[in-house]
Amino acid sequence: DLAEAREQLSVRSRELREAQVKRQRAEEEVQEGEERYSQLRLQKQKLSRDLRDREEEMEVVMEKVECLRQQLSRADRCRLE
Repeated sequence: DLAEAREQLSVRSRELREAQVKRQRAEEEVQEGEERYSQLRLQKQKLSRDLRDREEEMEVVMEKVECLRQQLSRADRCRLE
């Protein structure tokens, strides 16, 4: 009976160690996932800022193009007169 109890204790100890190892691996995977998520979030924020900057630059360029078109149109009208 004592041998059987020792065997059960040994089995339970082994199962507990395996469960602890699995839990630790899962915690490490969660930590890695959180770090990756954080990196991607920062990257997304940077790309969003870059996109906003480029859109503002494009708007300025489009305004300049429109201004040049108007000047060209005025110059053509003056030449025709």
